[in-house]
Amino acid sequence: MSSAYRVKRFVLAGAIVGAAASVTVSLLMDLLYADALNGTWRDAIARDFNHIFSSTLTPHSPVVYVAFIFILGILGGIGALLGAVCAMVIYRFFSFMDKDD
Repeated sequence: MSSAYRVKRFVLAGAIVGAAASVTVSLLMDLLYADALNGTWRDAIARDFNHIFSSTLTPHSPVVYVAFIFILGILGGIGALLGAVCAMVIYRFFSFMDKDD
């Protein structure tokens, strides 16, 4: 197996794990802290849309769900980027430790 293919595999795995972890953590925080923060992200998005656009959207509106998925996509992208960077650092560290002089 070539070194370039190996690096790509590690970076891709890190990106997938990072994206999954960031989306999972954000959804779990939304679920666990909904009562303490007086609502979920969907409630906050609906309130913001109603305030900005003077509309009467509910938290179960399709527009709110699209905005919520868009926000989760941004969080997943940031998590994927951080996961790829961390995987690259870990790969470099272990490849440095594995060098035979």
